[in-house]
Amino acid sequence: MDTIEQIKMRYPHERTQDIADDLNLTYGQVTYRAYQLGLKKSEEFKKSKNSGRYSFIENGKAFRFPKGHEPHNKGVKMPKKIYERVKPSMFKKGHRPHNWKPDGSIVKRKDKTGPEYLYYKIKDSHWILYHQKVWMDHNGPIDDGHIVCFKDGNTLNCNIDNLEMISRQENARRNSIHQYPKDIQELVKLKNKLNKKINNHGKK
Repeated sequence: MDTIEQIKMRYPHERTQDIADDLNLTYGQVTYRAYQLGLKKSEEFKKSKNSGRYSFIENGKAFRFPKGHEPHNKGVKMPKKIYERVKPSMFKKGHRPHNWKPDGSIVKRKDKTGPEYLYYKIKDSHWILYHQKVWMDHNGPIDDGHIVCFKDGNTLNCNIDNLEMISRQENARRNSIHQYPKDIQELVKLKNKLNKKINNHGKK
């Protein structure tokens, strides 16, 4: 069964991250393909423990108002004096936060490892890496066990001519010390040994 068929079959009923791990994809790759296919989580899954929502719902029950509860201020209008004081801070109808972006927007974000990447907005609270979208729009889904990287090393250059799909093994090889000259490799090894000795100092 190919990747698309597995996503079609599993996405409505399973955790997205579990599917991504099994298919050797990223969370964003799975959600983007699900969006293209028009897939959504089933109501049964949303209510299940596996969704991660169940424990949150159960833990919150103790703090809910019971059915039929009436607030003590039901039907009581806010005093005009207080209303005028809080009026400037009230959200207006159709209000959106200052940093809201329309669907199709592209923004730059810094990755936790340092590099900056462009992200593309599919819908509210749903963003994917822009270079992955560019690749998939031109070439279709990213092969299992592969990633899309930048030929010139510039993570903001998402021109299709600058993108290439390589295996994760090849990516690991490129990012390893073997890409450096022998003398640099030796320095890296010595540094790692020194760090290990420092970290183990005083330990039995």
